[in-house]
Amino acid sequence: MTNSSFLFLGANSPWTYGLAEALAESHHTHALQFYDWRNYYSLKPSWSQRTPPPLLNRTIKVFPSGYAGSLEKGFRFYLRSRIQRWCRQLEQLSGEYPWVIAPEPYLFPWVSKVPSERLIYYNVDDYVFYRPERKQQILDQEQQLIERATLTLCSSQSQVKKLKAKHPHRASRIYHFPHGVIESYLNPQPESMVEPMTVGYVGTLGDRLNWQFISQVIQACPDVTFVFVGGLDEQTMINQGNWQATRQTVLAFPNVRHIRKVPPDKVANYYWSFAISWIPYLINHPFNQASCPTKIMDGIASGRPILSTSVPECCLYPEWIKIFDSVEETISFIRQELDYSNKPENYEKTLKQLKFASQNTWKIRTKTLENFLLK
Repeated sequence: MTNSSFLFLGANSPWTYGLAEALAESHHTHALQFYDWRNYYSLKPSWSQRTPPPLLNRTIKVFPSGYAGSLEKGFRFYLRSRIQRWCRQLEQLSGEYPWVIAPEPYLFPWVSKVPSERLIYYNVDDYVFYRPERKQQILDQEQQLIERATLTLCSSQSQVKKLKAKHPHRASRIYHFPHGVIESYLNPQPESMVEPMTVGYVGTLGDRLNWQFISQVIQACPDVTFVFVGGLDEQTMINQGNWQATRQTVLAFPNVRHIRKVPPDKVANYYWSFAISWIPYLINHPFNQASCPTKIMDGIASGRPILSTSVPECCLYPEWIKIFDSVEETISFIRQELDYSNKPENYEKTLKQLKFASQNTWKIRTKTLENFLLK
């Protein structure tokens, strides 16, 4: 695939951009972010501060609100033509028509002119949860993408099973493609930089977390500092009582430290500083059932112990992630790991964990993608 190139549409998230960045280590790659005016001015997005590879071109496009919804038909011709122009530019650089990666169903109307054998659908989440009021539209667009695309990549094993069941005649072209880790997240000094007696979580603080469970664990460990890094999300997807009040109580505990949202390029420093990382998700939350938490590989790359509730994707890594199902188990594991952290044999385990993480970088993921495309 030495002459291949990639047009990566909608590389808005750190993990989609991570893949685009890794592809550009070996291939001409054009990564695009799409925003409406409202989100652009509220989010103030920018590209990663990491120096981009020489083969990476980056573009941010901003449109009026509704460009992908109620006004989509009015923008369809323009966006189709723009995509074709970007494809021609990449073709001039590589000598071959590029692979076009579409990571969300709403992109389908704009990639209809892309040859089927060059179209890749990258399923990062169950997108119905993003806009439940558009459920049928999202499902229809996703079905058309899967039917047209030469292959479908799913970040979670749950989505692989679900989409294979819905599209049995495309099952052989639907693959598990979990999130990789950015190489700079690999802990360079695992023997240091840790804050003793800490348990940390990085991510949005919303209803995906089991706040009642978290509250019980924290109150039982008054000598342990629990660090939460992330902004607050008020969206409620399932009924779990007044979880916002419980969250407020948790963040006010004397042994809790809350750090507001930080830039993605600074996240690794927090993972490295935790003595333990945890993923205390609600098991029955539909988003948690369908997703591949980015915290999996980011946490493993820290070299620190990780514990998680039994969400499906976390259960795929039993050697590196301890699964817990009760408050008592969680407290016991935290105590055990904090006592064990200074023992020599723990450092050997850390090195094995970091070696595993190094085999799951985004650069390694690109090799996997290349192999899929050659089948």
